Amino acid sequence: MTGLDKSGLLYPEKADQEVRFHADLIGADGILELLDNLKNFLLGDLRRPLELADKFGSQSKLKSASDLVTRTNLSLRTAWQGDGFDQFDAYASETTKALDAGQASLANLTTVVVNIATTVINTYKNLLEFLGNCASTLAQLGGKFGVVLGSAVFPPLTPVALMDLIDGINSAFTTFWRDCNASLTQLLTDMTTLIGAGFQLQVIAETFPKVPTVGTSAVVVADPRRWRIKPEADPE
Repeated sequence: MTGLDKSGLLYPEKADQEVRFHADLIGADGILELLDNLKNFLLGDLRRPLELADKFGSQSKLKSASDLVTRTNLSLRTAWQGDGFDQFDAYASETTKALDAGQASLANLTTVVVNIATTVINTYKNLLEFLGNCASTLAQLGGKFGVVLGSAVFPPLTPVALMDLIDGINSAFTTFWRDCNASLTQLLTDMTTLIGAGFQLQVIAETFPKVPTVGTSAVVVADPRRWRIKPEADPE
């Protein structure tokens, strides 16, 4: 398991509605477009890299196979000798090397995927926080001036109060825009790491160790005449 926190990955629809309502109220089309873009990003398949990281991190079949080959080889070594065993011993050695190297590659792969997921999740959580903060500010502002989310009735306000309300909304939107822009800019900066990770994934894929084929060894290993019991071996 990777240990990455998957909690809090749901898109906050209520906060979105709060911000969208006030953006509609003052005709802030830029904020509406920003919300649409954020929603598309935040509703993307964020869980996929987490699932991949957990999947790769929990894989142990290669190690189990390597252990099985080693145990088999050690068991045969106590009683057998000859060309047949020597050939099997050599093949088993190469096989365990490939399996162990493959397990190490999976560990590297897990690290790469976790780094990618962590970069995206950090940005995700920051954006959720900014959206929540903006919605909270707007809700407090609306409560102060009697503006109710979803209400079609706009409260009677003096010109000064109306200007204060609009200024407050604009101030909240300015902070929201600035914070989102800074976070997304940081994500673009981190893309250098992600691109490098992409190359590393390609290297791992192309150099992933392969278990050697038995080839002509099968002829020797399968011939009972090439196996001899050690004189000192336990008959049982």
